[in-house]
Amino acid sequence: MTTGVPTPSQRTSRLARGATGALALALLLLACAIWLDRPLSLWLNVNVPPALDKAFDRIGNLGDAGLYVAVGLICYIWALNGLARGWSCPFKSGFDRMARGSLLLLATMTVGGIITWLLKRLVSRARPEALLDHGIYGLGQVFAGKPYDSFPSSHTLAAFAVASVIAILSPRWRWPVMTLAVLVAASRVINRDHFLSDVCVGALIAICCAVLLAPRILDTRYHWPLARAMAVVEGFLNRFPDHSAASLHTLKK
Repeated sequence: MTTGVPTPSQRTSRLARGATGALALALLLLACAIWLDRPLSLWLNVNVPPALDKAFDRIGNLGDAGLYVAVGLICYIWALNGLARGWSCPFKSGFDRMARGSLLLLATMTVGGIITWLLKRLVSRARPEALLDHGIYGLGQVFAGKPYDSFPSSHTLAAFAVASVIAILSPRWRWPVMTLAVLVAASRVINRDHFLSDVCVGALIAICCAVLLAPRILDTRYHWPLARAMAVVEGFLNRFPDHSAASLHTLKK
């Protein structure tokens, strides 16, 4: 009879496969950085017409993280308020799922953003503009700042964070949103804002963060994604004597 709990040998096998995959991916990205990034950026700089460059520049704006963070916060607060007041949710999934989904987006953006920020400062890779304008290709001093902040791409991180969360919450939309995220990543390369390996790592960070965080945030067996926030909402609503916060207590069990 199986219990669903992996045995030590199964865990070892999974770790070995994961380590092998990570090593293979790291070698692939290293090869990309050594043999592909530089010639690709030089080729794009010569062959991309201005109209295409401008079009992809607009597509790249979809990778601005600020809008997605704002939407995530609004949805999270709205869902918590709806749960507290017993509102009828306009979405079939309900306010609980809405709160968890928006929290997953915020958590993915936050964790991925911290990782990306650290890598940008520690790796200090020169952007394509340094190559195209001054012939500089490689790494600068740690925490050198612009233009030594190419690796990884934060716009790609934001685009793939949103796409990954939507794909997890609503799998039927996974191909459209992932396609849009790929276009954002491509725009960062075509516009010579990043090298190819920069956007690949940005996408990988976002996907890994979303996949690893989703089980602990979306699983309804875990109340922590809502309980503490609901306690704050309850404290606020209790200031108003005409409001009953009884509907909150079910989330604290």
